[in-house]
Amino acid sequence: MEPVQVLAPDLVLVDWGPMTLTISAWRQGSAVPVIAAKAAHKALICLKDLARFKNYLKIRAYKLPAGKKLPPVVELTRLAAMQKPRDLSPMSAVAGAVADLTCQEGFDLGADKILVNNGGDIALRLGPSAKATVGVEQPCLDKTKNRSILGKLIFDRNSQVGGVATSGWQGRSFSKGVADMVTVWAENAARADALATWLGSAITVSGPGVEKVKGAKIDPLGDLADEQVVAKVLRLSFKQRIEALRKGESAARGLLAEGLIKGCLALVQDEFFVLDPGNNFEPAPRTGKTV
Repeated sequence: MEPVQVLAPDLVLVDWGPMTLTISAWRQGSAVPVIAAKAAHKALICLKDLARFKNYLKIRAYKLPAGKKLPPVVELTRLAAMQKPRDLSPMSAVAGAVADLTCQEGFDLGADKILVNNGGDIALRLGPSAKATVGVEQPCLDKTKNRSILGKLIFDRNSQVGGVATSGWQGRSFSKGVADMVTVWAENAARADALATWLGSAITVSGPGVEKVKGAKIDPLGDLADEQVVAKVLRLSFKQRIEALRKGESAARGLLAEGLIKGCLALVQDEFFVLDPGNNFEPAPRTGKTV
């Protein structure tokens, strides 16, 4: 099977090895699959470069060797991991970095609106008159059920947002926290990816309902092999949910104050918080409480 497939005028699929990525590109309101298909080859180059640096990607940012010449995608993951806090590894930004470079390639080729979705981590580039809408879905462990929409994020060029990423204990990567989901929007997708991971791990609580195991038990080769990660979260008490979210909100406000993120949303079962100074988030009607 070809790694790059044009599924529709506004949808190009890159399906190769561990990567499943989609690209949608437009120019002056019309889909331009040729640009999307050309940009797709950047994703394949990124995947090869990441494979060559797989051990480097697992090193914590504060331990990374200085002065090492790196391919663009690896350098982008390094920069994202080096943002405060520096206890992340470049691995935390891999999906976002690939999305960023692929997206920028399509934008440089002439698209005035392009979105790249790399397994849920989204990069976007918008021209002066373009707008983009990104849906925010509620996570669900039962993959056979339709997921409800929590709301949508609406961006234009003035939003200065280039990436949206989501993390949580139910996601593809490990988390040290109990958040069902943390969605971050930021200047680029690599940074959003890394800081969604960090915020997800900051939303912690102990006690009944939280099952943790050593990362090596699930993935002995992962970057969190030596740390305790959340394997399962049962029904938490209201007090536990609020305690966890308050920790996360405090951490998120610090990132906002430093200009590292543009906004975020975090959900722990029935409770959630939203920090949205740019008014990008439009919630769907739902039940639950806002912290």
